Amino acid sequence: MDIAAALSLLGQAIGVVKDLRELDKGFDAAALKAKMADLYATLADVKIALSDARESIHERDLKIKELEKKITALSSGEACPLCEAGHLKVIASQEHPDFAFAGVQERTLRCTNCGHTEKHLYDPNDRPKRR
Repeated sequence: MDIAAALSLLGQAIGVVKDLRELDKGFDAAALKAKMADLYATLADVKIALSDARESIHERDLKIKELEKKITALSSGEACPLCEAGHLKVIASQEHPDFAFAGVQERTLRCTNCGHTEKHLYDPNDRPKRR
């Protein structure tokens, strides 16, 4: 059950409590016991529904954490253009032979999945460019 169902059951339990308060003293003990049994049954259903809702929320929290980890992993580095499953990670970096004076570097990147390598130019004043 979800939280809405639990709240609905809780509303029913409150209704039973109101009925118990409004019982006329003329009712016999059997009617009072029947109302109390209804109240206990409804409260038991509420407890079960809230327990189910708590488990559902816990499972969703775990799933959210798992997806957040995947997002972080996928967004850390450029996706491999060949396999699209891995990410390109820098394995070597050296100054560019012609533009080192401007801070430009040549970086060698390797895919974490398929091992594909490629070189990129890295300009600290701009974003990396493929070569």
